Amino acid sequence: MKLKNIILLSSITALGMLWGCVEDNAITPGFETDSASIEARPEGGEFTLRIESSKEWMAISDVPWVMISPANGRGSVECIIKIDSTLVNDSRTTDIRFSSAGEILREVAVTQEGYARSIVSKEESHEIAASATRADRWFEIEVNSNVEFDVTAEYDSDDEWLKVGDHTLTLDRGARPRDTRIKVEWKMNPEPRERVAKLHLSGEGIEEPTTVVIRQLAAPLIEDNRQGDSLAVVTIFEKLECWSDNGISTTEGMHRWDCVRLWEATDEALPAPEAVGRVRDLDLSYFNTEEGIPQEIRYLKYLETLSLFGNVNTMLKSIEMGEEICDLEYLKGLRIAAYGIVSLPRNFARLGDTLETLDLNSNNLNVIPEVLTPENFPHLKSLNLASNRRASISDLRKAESANEDGIGLHTNTNEEEALRRLLLWEALEELTLSYNYIEGPLPDFKAGEEGVRAYTAADVAERGDTLLWAVESGLPRILPNARVLRINLNFLSGTLPDWLLYHPRLLEWVPEILVYPQQENGVDTEGDVVGFDNEPTSPEYYFEKYPLMRGRFEFNDEMTE
Repeated sequence: MKLKNIILLSSITALGMLWGCVEDNAITPGFETDSASIEARPEGGEFTLRIESSKEWMAISDVPWVMISPANGRGSVECIIKIDSTLVNDSRTTDIRFSSAGEILREVAVTQEGYARSIVSKEESHEIAASATRADRWFEIEVNSNVEFDVTAEYDSDDEWLKVGDHTLTLDRGARPRDTRIKVEWKMNPEPRERVAKLHLSGEGIEEPTTVVIRQLAAPLIEDNRQGDSLAVVTIFEKLECWSDNGISTTEGMHRWDCVRLWEATDEALPAPEAVGRVRDLDLSYFNTEEGIPQEIRYLKYLETLSLFGNVNTMLKSIEMGEEICDLEYLKGLRIAAYGIVSLPRNFARLGDTLETLDLNSNNLNVIPEVLTPENFPHLKSLNLASNRRASISDLRKAESANEDGIGLHTNTNEEEALRRLLLWEALEELTLSYNYIEGPLPDFKAGEEGVRAYTAADVAERGDTLLWAVESGLPRILPNARVLRINLNFLSGTLPDWLLYHPRLLEWVPEILVYPQQENGVDTEGDVVGFDNEPTSPEYYFEKYPLMRGRFEFNDEMTE
């Protein structure tokens, strides 16, 4: 009897152990799989599970991201498990249950990794040329990321020569990485050495930023000789993207180029014996640039005059002139016209020791540059700031809304001293301020104030007795050497001061055309119509004070034989 109880107890125990094995995912007799688990990457994929079964079976998954095909069968079957891409950063798990007639045959564990936070560039480095046309000076970086990120640039020098554009990253699939492209524009390399920049891509939750190394090839070495000048001119020509050939032909010597004049041994102003054959004058016109004067200008060591005229769509551009021009120690004449310049370089006054003429007409200056003073430029004879109009308006009350970058050279003589400073520049022989937005009355002056002198007997001795009235009346000596004064087509108003009405050179200035007429139908910021209220109708008043002038300027219609 005891033996029967022991056998019965052993049988019950064995059955319990067998049931526990099924619960613990043990192999059920008559049903086998070639794998007990599936491990998937975040992007998902397809996996094959081979099944051997003597029973009809059915497979069930409780999650939508796992699909089984076929989902039932018998005998030898290849079951395809499709796992969808995850949308989260954390891993996830589930089980695929195989059952028959309510009996669980087996459970296969499925584990899928989550997407780690990542910023991945499809290239670790990028190499660019030293120079190219503006249309070709850019490249793109392809980035795959599942976090918003910023891009910062690190340079191996002080020059910031990359411009990183905005990028759009559409994270519409949770943590699943998406592709984007970053446009990077670059400046040309003026130095004969390779330069390197690093773009760092960083985002929230990223411990180490992704870095893309940008290497730019070295520029050709420009030597301090005639061949160096030739290379510099060609490089400047290419950087400006001149659409007129300006007479440059690389198959001919520089002496045949229309845009340059070279120093000759017989020139009286030859700065040094080694200047012979080097570029003396450079004149380039009709080009399309968004940048300042090419840095290669500094290699034209003996340049005496420089003229750059005619940039495409000038009024739309906001260009800084750049510091390199300040290295030209022999420069006497500078013309940067219709270029799009909005400011002068910080060290522009370094040109003051030699500069005699400065023409900045048809640019986008908003103010009269503070650097332009007789103290900084004691040798300057001619100054042209005409036509600095970015917008075209006749009512200055609309100035703020006319253009977000400013309407051009706009100054009010009631509030600013800029015009007064120019009129006190005794050495100037030409001053041109036509067609700007200068408003307010013309400044008046008194002898003995602000360093202003009256005309004296010394002036009479120099100019003749035509100046007797100016001396007797103590007329202020304003722009005494100016052969040209152009202030027409501005927004000036009020009373013409005596220093102008009776200026000894007034009739040389053709005042009825180049001084008196202001903007047609012009209205200043106060809403007043512009124009002078005492504009002369004839020069008779003038001849009464300067009778000897009549013979020089009055038209004589009598025929003589």
